[in-house]
Amino acid sequence: MKTRAERAVCVTAVALMWLFFFVQALHTPILLDDWYQLTWHRHHDLSAASIWEYGHYNYFNFNPRIGDVLLMIIDGPRWIHLLLTPLVQLSVLPLAFALTFGRWPRLTLRDFALMLVFQTLLWLVMPIPGIVYFYRPFATNYLWAFAAMLALFVPYRLELARETPGSARLWLAPLLLPLGWLAGMGNEHTGPTAMLAIAMFLYVAWRKRRLRLWMIAGALGLYIGYPMLFFAPGQTMRYAGMAVKNTPFHLLAARGPDGLFEITLDFIGEMQIGIDLILIALLLAYRRLSPMPRPQLIAFFVLIAAAGGMVATLFASPTVGERLFFAPAVLFTGALLLVIDWLCADRMAQRFLMISCAILFAYQAFRMLVTLEEGYELNQTRLAILRGAPANTIAKVPAYSGDRWKRTRWWWGDDFQYASLREYVANEVFDLKGIEYDGHYRWVEPTPIDRFVVKRTFDPPLSPEEDAKLEPRYVPIFWEWTLVQLRRSRKLGPIAFVKGHELVRYTVDSVGANFVDPKGRPVRVFDWTPTKTTFVDGRMFDDDNEAPYIRVWAPSMPTHVTDVFVEECGRTKRVDTQPDIYDHIGPLIPITLSCLGTHSAYVCDPDVCWLAGRYWR
Repeated sequence: MKTRAERAVCVTAVALMWLFFFVQALHTPILLDDWYQLTWHRHHDLSAASIWEYGHYNYFNFNPRIGDVLLMIIDGPRWIHLLLTPLVQLSVLPLAFALTFGRWPRLTLRDFALMLVFQTLLWLVMPIPGIVYFYRPFATNYLWAFAAMLALFVPYRLELARETPGSARLWLAPLLLPLGWLAGMGNEHTGPTAMLAIAMFLYVAWRKRRLRLWMIAGALGLYIGYPMLFFAPGQTMRYAGMAVKNTPFHLLAARGPDGLFEITLDFIGEMQIGIDLILIALLLAYRRLSPMPRPQLIAFFVLIAAAGGMVATLFASPTVGERLFFAPAVLFTGALLLVIDWLCADRMAQRFLMISCAILFAYQAFRMLVTLEEGYELNQTRLAILRGAPANTIAKVPAYSGDRWKRTRWWWGDDFQYASLREYVANEVFDLKGIEYDGHYRWVEPTPIDRFVVKRTFDPPLSPEEDAKLEPRYVPIFWEWTLVQLRRSRKLGPIAFVKGHELVRYTVDSVGANFVDPKGRPVRVFDWTPTKTTFVDGRMFDDDNEAPYIRVWAPSMPTHVTDVFVEECGRTKRVDTQPDIYDHIGPLIPITLSCLGTHSAYVCDPDVCWLAGRYWR
């Protein structure tokens, strides 16, 4: 094919890829964490001041990652999402290519084919491609964040791959300093490996007498950004302070060798199809192949080591989810691409790989298009119902049809299955009293029947009339969100605007439940003072035999526990806690599941019974 025609084909292919991402952006529904951004936009115009206010609040009180600020921006005016999201998704391809091969892709059929193979393999080896790419909260926090990391490292890779040293390019320094900071603020799980890698780049550049000011600037930005993220005050409050409760050394000890091996095996298991394609191509070509060139072999092992380093970071992470495999999957796919480039020297292996990847790409793209289009239509139908519901009523919505309630590789699922989200969306986004499904479904979390009441104590005291003005529109019936409501109120109002009075205590109690305490003690949810927040942190847990429990974080247990109760569907019974032999996090409160619905646990000291968690089935 002539050069001009080849370029035209490549440009057309890139345009079609952009069009695919653009159509997906058009059909991106509002799901789960998206709702929280809509609340912000209800009360703030999108401006530099509101972006700073949101980022400042998050850094000190919630999610300090830069990806959450990006999420707020693209959940604002729709044109921002439609303009930026497809470009960022498309940018991953040339950035990963440049990091892998040490050069930018050219407008040739061979380079385009390699990028097509890269995208196909990446979708194959990452666990939830449809969700990471097209569920905005994951896209900004993981795909956008790692795209920034790739953009930071590409200039280093290109410089060290050059046969002769490049010019000083001083203009790069003021660009790479903030880019390094942005990359460092992206994700807790990629930072340690990135900091080690950029130090190695600097060392090699120094040895080769190619060290430049812009290299130091980029590294400095990364070394500033990542500690800012890791030690952000908001980390002590996210997930009820999970990062503080579960220190890296505690997690490593609790997981043990078996737990670490399981994380590694999960990652390798996701890679299996991509590895199988490579092995088949090797079998087809092994007799006719010359050895892999040394630079490619070195790049292969460096990418494998970097991917392994990011997976190893998860060993000490309090959260281990499929989304966290995205960054190492990109690097691992780059390593596979080097092998594929080497294998394509053999015509038979090349034909097998290109045909296989073309078929797999078409299948995955089709599944993503159809899944998101159907989900978007269902989401729009639900939004129309909620927008049309009268204020302060309980809106009835249909469940997503078919199997759209399930979480798959391509789709998050029906987010209203979570009772806390239904409550939040009803009250914060649509001024409704509640949201319920129009039918009964086994996979839907029931709405608890109790309600939370708040008592505020100021110094000096407020009059009853002044205190009544601070009463929120509603009090969430999930303690994590009640605590978030308090934090927002103290920072953003209305409690923040009470001049001359200091909030010294904020107590939340549960009333209206079927729980019966023989001693009639109040049921406390949490007790806040400026120096301490007291609550019992219990979560749903199933042991290896699928026996249900509420597992309580040991340090949150009251000092003097006199009674432990479980209320199950109207009946209260006394139970004994069991030791946590699995992760050694804290005592287990057994649940019998004698009926379907909400099961609540309570631990009591001599004066108060504390709500210790809920289990639903």
